[in-house]
Amino acid sequence: MFSSIGWGEIFVVFVVALIVIGPERLPRVIEDFRAAVFAARKAINNAKKELNGEFGGLSEEFSEFKEPIAQIARFQRLGPRGVITKALFDDDEEFMGSFDPKKIMSGPTQGSQHRNYAGANRVERPDSGEPSVAKQPKETETESIKDTTDNPAVELPKNKFDDVI
Repeated sequence: MFSSIGWGEIFVVFVVALIVIGPERLPRVIEDFRAAVFAARKAINNAKKELNGEFGGLSEEFSEFKEPIAQIARFQRLGPRGVITKALFDDDEEFMGSFDPKKIMSGPTQGSQHRNYAGANRVERPDSGEPSVAKQPKETETESIKDTTDNPAVELPKNKFDDVI
């Protein structure tokens, strides 16, 4: 009856009742309260019996709806993936495991293989801690460039993007 009320709260109510009502009238008030609670319980139980007697025949009529409603409630608790598994594959989780995107993406993909290959072929510049200065071309390199520009008969190597333009 007093499942939501602790013993300390009951004690406080008893002390307040003892002070307000007084020790002479307190036993009579407790008896009246007990009788009122008993009468309320009896009235509620009688009302339940009458309702069950009048509507008892309806439970047979609604029994055919119990199973579909219970099945809908189970589907709501399952979630989308569980509903699909149950409805289409009769709870065969193994079949749905092959469509798990997390499992598919955890394996190696073409992009990860390409990134690994590109990372392996990357040439790192040694960091000497000093600012890098552009390398000046040597005299022999600049002279060979001048020679090719002066002589129009010399063909320059063909660039792979020349055909695009």
